[in-house]
Amino acid sequence: MKWWRHWIAAIVLISFHAWGNEDVEQALFSKGPAPAKGDSGKWGFRSPDGSWAVEPKFLEVKPFQHEVAAARMDKTWGYIDKTGNWKIPPRFTWAGEFSENLAPASEGDHLTGKFGYIDPQGRWAIEAEYSWARPFQEGFGCVKDGAKWGFVDAKGKLVVEPDFDQAQSFSGGLAAVQKSGPPGDKETWTYIKPDGSSPFEKKFAWAGSFYEGLARIQTTDRITGKYGYINPKGELVIPTSFDEASDFHQGRAQVRLGNEIRSIDPKGKPIE
Repeated sequence: MKWWRHWIAAIVLISFHAWGNEDVEQALFSKGPAPAKGDSGKWGFRSPDGSWAVEPKFLEVKPFQHEVAAARMDKTWGYIDKTGNWKIPPRFTWAGEFSENLAPASEGDHLTGKFGYIDPQGRWAIEAEYSWARPFQEGFGCVKDGAKWGFVDAKGKLVVEPDFDQAQSFSGGLAAVQKSGPPGDKETWTYIKPDGSSPFEKKFAWAGSFYEGLARIQTTDRITGKYGYINPKGELVIPTSFDEASDFHQGRAQVRLGNEIRSIDPKGKPIE
């Protein structure tokens, strides 16, 4: 039995994706060695054959992205290469994954430290001035200023002012955002374009990111509302009838209706 079998099974169960073991194995090693915990309780990285590519000596690690991985040995984070050597020496109190040649990071304390973005050499590309920052996606980083979320471009310019209570990264040219409305208003999620405008007026109780041209949404209520799927025009293409639903991956999504779990295609039809 390969060493990663039980790990893969757990990932599939937890993430609720309709992936087979081969899909998950490919995803785990697509960027390089995969994170794994050793007998000592410390983390390293394993190769597909189960051997240690990087010996387990770190307190925390994150997956490889763009040939480096964030890792922490003591109180500070840095970035290692695939041999386990420091590419960017540890100096950050928090470090995120690289995406589009930028990574969110902070050098301040955990309570008051500010977040910005570093380049592959560890230099600040966007100064640390935000309450939180997420990895770049489709040319924009999702940043939090105080209690509100907005978006910056790769030069650090605010392209969407921090005006939202919740926000997700751009995907498929749109970002799901939420702004609280009047008391009792449960449909407060919508989508925006990079200029901050909304492509349609429809709002939802919850809205997810677009994958393969479809996004999960809930209507009526966040707690009891059923899941369905919309297209980038805001049109409901798969009715809100599911108790749980995953994002689409390779033409299928996994959904639950009562005690029944099934896979569906982009038209909502069951896949045997």
